[in-house]
Amino acid sequence: MLVESDLPTLTSLSGETYIGGSQEWYEDSWHKKAGCGPVAASNLIWSMTHPKGGKEQYLELMCDMYPCFTPGLQGINTSVLFTDGIMRYIAKHGLKLTPQVLDIPSRPRRRPNTGTVRDFIVSALQASAPVAFLNLSNGTVRNLENWHWVTIIALDPDTMQADISDYGKVLEVGVSKWLKTSFLGGAFVYLTAVI
Repeated sequence: MLVESDLPTLTSLSGETYIGGSQEWYEDSWHKKAGCGPVAASNLIWSMTHPKGGKEQYLELMCDMYPCFTPGLQGINTSVLFTDGIMRYIAKHGLKLTPQVLDIPSRPRRRPNTGTVRDFIVSALQASAPVAFLNLSNGTVRNLENWHWVTIIALDPDTMQADISDYGKVLEVGVSKWLKTSFLGGAFVYLTAVI
């Protein structure tokens, strides 16, 4: 049974459709290169705040999000850098949201088991929250870009196959396979409402 989040389809003025944002929409060349973290954060915020609009309004969110992050030469390569950026955005806009984080260390022996990762992602998706996914190395998952933030929007808990939003398109990746074969690990982050 597929568990899905609530990341709506975006439509551009020209009629093209997207699932989530794309760093290619930024005008600045550095933003296009290092913008995957702010785009993943925008996916989380868009889904949690349910604004109305299409690609053009979404791009406004991405452009408002980017200054909250400070990508260095290695981009936003930790959950701490990601959550610091998203918390700056949350504070700036007075939102009542907080991040939940599951880090995946580079050493396989220190990583949480597949069940822990599954439960973390399912918990988010059942609450209609997409999950930002930092992949520092893709291991044997060939359709997943290294050193990159994407957004998990659906998961089959039995097979651990996930639908992800990347560059506004949906791809299917094997989370369990990634967990077992990634050389550098990464992280999973989602947002919950503060009551």
